[in-house]
Parts: sequence; C-alpha cells; structure tokens
Amino acid sequence: MRARVAGWFANSRPGSNGTVPLASPPASAPGTGGPTSASTTSTSTGHGSGPSAATTPDSGGAACAFDVTASSHPSNTGAASSGATANATATSCAPPPASRAPADSWLEMLFPFSSNAVLREQYQRFMSNSMRYGLLLEDLDTLAGDIAARHAGVRDRVLLTASIDRISWLQDPEVGEVTLSHDLRMAGQVVWAGRSSMEVLIELSRRESSQQDWTFIGLARFVLVARTPDRTAAADVPALVPQSAREKELFEQGQKHMQLRNQRRDTHTARKPPTAEEVALVHDLIRNHHLARTLAAHHHHHSPRDSPDAVPMARTVLQSSVLMHSQDRNAFDVIFGGHLLRLAYEHAFATAALHAGEYCDPLSMDDVAFLLPVPIGTLLRLTGQVVYVEGPVVRVHVHATKLEPGAPEQSVVTNVFSFAFVSKSGGVRRVVPETMVEAMEYLMGYRQHINDDTSRVVAEERVRPRL
Repeated sequence: MRARVAGWFANSRPGSNGTVPLASPPASAPGTGGPTSASTTSTSTGHGSGPSAATTPDSGGAACAFDVTASSHPSNTGAASSGATANATATSCAPPPASRAPADSWLEMLFPFSSNAVLREQYQRFMSNSMRYGLLLEDLDTLAGDIAARHAGVRDRVLLTASIDRISWLQDPEVGEVTLSHDLRMAGQVVWAGRSSMEVLIELSRRESSQQDWTFIGLARFVLVARTPDRTAAADVPALVPQSAREKELFEQGQKHMQLRNQRRDTHTARKPPTAEEVALVHDLIRNHHLARTLAAHHHHHSPRDSPDAVPMARTVLQSSVLMHSQDRNAFDVIFGGHLLRLAYEHAFATAALHAGEYCDPLSMDDVAFLLPVPIGTLLRLTGQVVYVEGPVVRVHVHATKLEPGAPEQSVVTNVFSFAFVSKSGGVRRVVPETMVEAMEYLMGYRQHINDDTSRVVAEERVRPRL
C-alpha cells in the first residue's frame, strides 16, 4: 500500500455561493486552531488502496478487519475524545443501523507538510515547493469513500464514486499561496443520503505551523452510490437524520445539489445542438485561421501549418496506455476512481504543457461522472487534447478508453475528464477544429469555459492589461 497522505484546496469560502461549512466539531472549526488527528497510513475501508482516515468499530461504523488510526467526531458515543487518536482492529463486519447521524461519518486528518520532509518529498511536483495535484485528487477520493463506508457500511453492498462536483484551485487572495510549507487538514462527513446515494462534503484548512490557527480554504463534494455485490441493482443505505440546525441546513443543501445534478445531467451541454451564435463562432474561427495560413504561406514562404496565431486541434493530441493492476483496486476489486483521477490529471497536465510550451498551473476540474467501472487487467488508453484556449487559459479533455488486446477497435469510453490550466507566461496559441468531431469538442470546451467562473475570471484578468 502507498504510504502517503495528502491535501487539497479550492477557492470556496464559508457562506459563499450558498455553501455552508460542514458540521465539524465546534473546537476545530476553521480558524479556531482546534484538535487535529495524526497523519495515518491504513488500508481503505471500501474504496481506495491508499492511506486514509478509516472507520473505527467503536463508533458504530461498519469496520471490516483492518487497522486504523483516525480522529473521530467528539459527539460520537464511544468514539475517541476531542483531539485523541483511536486505534482498533476489527474482526467482523456488522450491518449498519437503519439510520445514522451525520456526525457518525465524520472523519478528520492532518497532513504535517511543514514539519515532515519525507511527506513533502512524496508530494512535491518535480523539485519545487508545489504539490502534485493528481495525488491530492487520488487521496481526496479515497477519503470520500472511507466516509461513505463509515455511514453505509460495506456488508452486502458495493460503494462506488458516481460523480464529483467542479473543483477550483484558484487562490483566495485573503488566504495567499498554499504550498508544501503549510500543514493541511481535511475533514468530511456525509451531509445528505437518499435511498442508495450519498453526498460527502470535505472541507480543507491550512496553517503555516502547529502554533498557528487553521484557515478555511475550500470545499469538495462527492456523490457515492451503493450497489448490490453483483453491481446490477441499487442497494439501500441508512437514512441520514440531522441533529443540529447546521446539519439540517447542510442536508437541505445536499438535496438541492442532487436536484441540480439531475438537471445538469438531463441538460448536459454535450446534448445541446450548437446555437446560431456558436456556429458563427466556429465558422469565423476556421475561416480566419485558413486566411492567416494562406497569407503566411504566400508572403513569408512558411508552411501553412506554421501559422503563429493558432494550431490545429489534431496537433495537440497526446496518447498513452496504462495497465490497470490489482495494487490500485478498491475493496470491491475494481480500479478505484481516485487512481483514474490522478492518471487523467497528470495526462492533462502533460498535454497542456506540450501545447503551451511550459508547465502550467491547475485552475479547475469540471464535474466528473464515472460512467463505467474499470476492471483489473484493463488496458486503458488515455487520449488528451487541448480543446479550447482563451488568453493564458488552456482547457484539456482526457478520454479514458478500455481496450481489448487484439481488438482495439472494440474500445469503450469509461470516462471523460476536463481540466483547465493557466500559463504563467501569458497568452497561449489558440486551437482550431478541422473536423466536425473536433468542432463539437471545441464548443464543449467553450461552454465549459464560460460556465467556469475560475477560468473565465483568470482569462479576463490576464487579457485585460494587454488591451
């Protein structure tokens, strides 16, 4: 098992955009400098294969024969007291109760980057003080799975990540730059549960040293679903019974989020035909590009493909193939979503760098829906392509495709990921579609850009001084 822990950050503040911080213990709310847990290395309960917080049997969770070191919610009956560390070894799986309180699934983990040189080295990007965000996504997904398993248990059911809401890495100016010099803390719990699905809310805070208070940074929302062991039908999960006014507010928000997700799924931008304005946008882009290529070839004796103003989308494609090994499986013997997230992010990172001519900083990850499970032994092909550029903002789509050895034409797309990056040097050459398929990908990237506050604001701020 991988011996590491992680952190994550986004720019969502308490109360902004209708969000409410999760129901963490009052003594450890953001900015109060409350109790923390120890960094841990454990086997994930029901989701990922990396280190994570894990269920403790004395808190009423569904623990199944594994060692854990995790911080429990102080309000749990029989759980570790505030600031303490619970250690236990379970020997059997008990069925979950009919209902659970949100606090029963609460888990907290501390990542002491400021004082642990080995940990910093594991998470540093190249030789810098920047983080490998792919690893952070991987561990974040693992933590979400452990939280869901703490609520629902893993007896007679399989827990799978269904979707992840958009995550933004845009720095909050009031917080400043977050690097490996800071300690990070992740805390999360189930905030809403339906018949077979759960919303897990994870909150991140940071501090510069153990002598300072925690500062709230952002939130991430995961949806996990329970399935029967053969994965052919939905499995019930315990009802969630909010206890406090804060938990009730989070529950109501979770219910609204599920309704919005269903609306976004039914009205997904990929299902909408191009509008007249979008057709005109692509038409003008292609027309101007071809005019520029013709003029460049005629007046400067350059190849038409060497136009400095734009690049055909086909030239930005980057492919790689990865074997799915058993070491990256979850407890249900399929590749867990966090591993796929890391692979997709790092592939997108490389794709953006090749086009921009430098390594770019991450801006956001669009909503992710996990379409199909990826079995052990799968040959997975990752295809990255720059689909839209606006100023310094580069948006990359990554298609994950299952291949059959000897029959690559029988490929099946399992996931499509979308990441936005920003070039530190400023404007990047635009991309131009040359086929109908590329035109649809371009419009998808365009729609994602205008709906993504993070990438749009960065593009406007970086471009405005040049006007």
